[in-house]
Amino acid sequence: MTEITERPLISIVVGSVRPVRIGDQIAEAIAPIIAEASGARVQIIDLAELNLPMLDEPLMPAMGNYTHAHTKAWSEIIAGSDSVVFLTPQYNGGYPAALKNAIDYLYAEWKAQPALIVSYGGHGGGQAAAQLQQVLDFIGLNTAAGSVEITIPRDGYGTDWRLVDAEPIVAVAADALRAASATLTENALVH
Repeated sequence: MTEITERPLISIVVGSVRPVRIGDQIAEAIAPIIAEASGARVQIIDLAELNLPMLDEPLMPAMGNYTHAHTKAWSEIIAGSDSVVFLTPQYNGGYPAALKNAIDYLYAEWKAQPALIVSYGGHGGGQAAAQLQQVLDFIGLNTAAGSVEITIPRDGYGTDWRLVDAEPIVAVAADALRAASATLTENALVH
């Protein structure tokens, strides 16, 4: 008898929660590329919608004794993911506090979790990716070698400071996304 298994699940975590932002648009544009290249199911987790307060668990996350419903829900999302893509903008040379806060809520859920960093900004967001990489290494994620950087051209923005069209901007990084996505799926299968 052949066992039927579900395709792996990749969660894209949108790291910016600013009221006017482009991370949600980029997530929508990278999701189909990642899904096609990996053969996995892809879900977008928007931290703005998740709306985690500043870390308010009374005990250290390493104890795994979560008391708040929002923490338990976040834990279930990450524990149910076979790999995670951290989508981060670069703010003042680093990644957003909301993303660090979301990471700090959990502990065991991150251990050996296959992950990829996708950064974006006027110069691709490499400094944010480097900082985030240090944190992910420390907490034990299995990150793909190198991050994917998406450079946002000045003329990519509309008058509302949203992207006019995210797809051609993301298309420039599509090959790097495809290669990294294949690695995510391979790592997810052994995770």
